Amino acid sequence: MDWRIWAVSFAVAFHLIAANLLRAYKTDYIIKLPHSLQRVSFALLCAFGMLILIAAATKTTENYSRLWFFLWAAASLSLIVTGRFIFLKRLRLALANGACVQKAFSVGIFCDPIRANEIARQSGHEIRVVANLRLQNIGELATLSEQIAQDGIDQVYISAPWEDIPFVLQKLNLLRHLSTKVFVLPSDRRVCREIVGVSQFGDRLSLCAIEESVFGWNLWLKRAEDLTIAVSALLVLSPVLALIAMAIRMDCHGPTFFRQVRVGFNGRTFRLWKFRSMFVEATDHHARTQTRRDDPRVTRVGRFIRRTSLDELPQLLNVIEGTMSIVGPRPHALHTQTEGRNIDELVDYYAVRHRVKPGITGWAQINGLRGELNNIEKLRGRVDCDLYYIDNWTIWLDIKILFQTIALIFRDERAY
Repeated sequence: MDWRIWAVSFAVAFHLIAANLLRAYKTDYIIKLPHSLQRVSFALLCAFGMLILIAAATKTTENYSRLWFFLWAAASLSLIVTGRFIFLKRLRLALANGACVQKAFSVGIFCDPIRANEIARQSGHEIRVVANLRLQNIGELATLSEQIAQDGIDQVYISAPWEDIPFVLQKLNLLRHLSTKVFVLPSDRRVCREIVGVSQFGDRLSLCAIEESVFGWNLWLKRAEDLTIAVSALLVLSPVLALIAMAIRMDCHGPTFFRQVRVGFNGRTFRLWKFRSMFVEATDHHARTQTRRDDPRVTRVGRFIRRTSLDELPQLLNVIEGTMSIVGPRPHALHTQTEGRNIDELVDYYAVRHRVKPGITGWAQINGLRGELNNIEKLRGRVDCDLYYIDNWTIWLDIKILFQTIALIFRDERAY
C-alpha cells in the first residue's frame, strides 16, 4: 500500500479518536460554534502532530514530501473548519425558524409551568416545548409516562414552589423507567439567584448560597496588582501631590487632607484619605449633605481637583494600607442619604457591595454613574454596576477600568 494511503488512514483514525475524547462530536457541544471549532481543530492538529512524531521515531521522514504533508494539513484544517462553520450557521438558522434538536414537556406543580419561549431562549432554540401542563397533585406525574414515551420527549422541566421541591424529588421514581432528562426548578426566581452551587456532601445535598467573590490565587493577584500600581503611582506622582498640597494651603486656611469614616470590606469601617476640597467651616464629616454641582462649600482649588479626580489620589495610601483596592465599588460615608433616607435602606441588596474591598475607581464610575445620588434610580443603577463588577471580576476587567478612568479624567462632565 502506498505510504500516502497509510498516512491518510492513520490521520483519519487518530482524528476520530481524538475528536471523540475531546467530545467534538457530542450533541451538547457540536452546536456551540466557538467550542465546536476549537475542539475539532485541536483534534486535527493532534492527528498531524502524531504523524510527525511517528515519522521521526521510525526515521521515515525522508519518505514524505514536506510540501505535500503541510498542504494536506492546511487543506484539511480549512475544509473541516469551513464545513463545520457553514453547517452550524445553517443549523442555527433552522433552529431560529422553528426546528429543534430536542422536544420537551414543561410541567408546573401548584404553579404555572415554565414558558416555552423561555426554555427555547435559554437553550439557544435547541429545545422546543411540545406541551405545557399544570398539575394540582404531585401524584399526577405518573400520568405523564405514556405521553412522554408516545411523543418521544427528550426533556421534562418540572417547576414547583420551593417548599414542595423535596416532595417532587421523592416522587420522581414515577418517571425513572423513562429514558428522558428531568429537570426540577423552583418557581421562585429569587431562590435560584441565591443558590450559586449545588454539590454532594457525603450522602446529603449541599447548596452553596454565598461564596467569596475573589479568593485563592486571585486574591493574591489582586493584592499584588494593588500594591504595584499604588507604590508606582505614589513615586511617579509625588511632585503632583506636593503641588496640590501647596495649592490647598495657599488657597485657604485649614489642613491639607480630609479624612472621613466610610464602610469597607465585610462592612468594616475605615478612615479614607482625600485632599481637602471644601472650606474648613463647611466640611461635612458625616456626608449628611451630598456635594452637588456648583456647591458653594467647595474652594477654588477644590473645584479643580474634584473635577479632575485629583482629590482622590491620597487614597493610594489606603490601598497600601489594605483598606482599599485600586478598582472596586466606591465607598460611601456612614450617613449618606438619598431622598431623605439612608442609602442602605433603599436597596435591599446594597450590602452585597461590601463583599470586596472598595476602590478608588470602579465599573459604575466609568459607566457614567458618579456624582450626587439624589434619587433611588441613580442609587440602584450604581449598586447594580458594582454587583456586575463583583460577579464578573477578572484582572483584565480591572485593567480595562483603569484605562477608561484615565481617559475620563479631563472630560467627565459628571465630575464636580
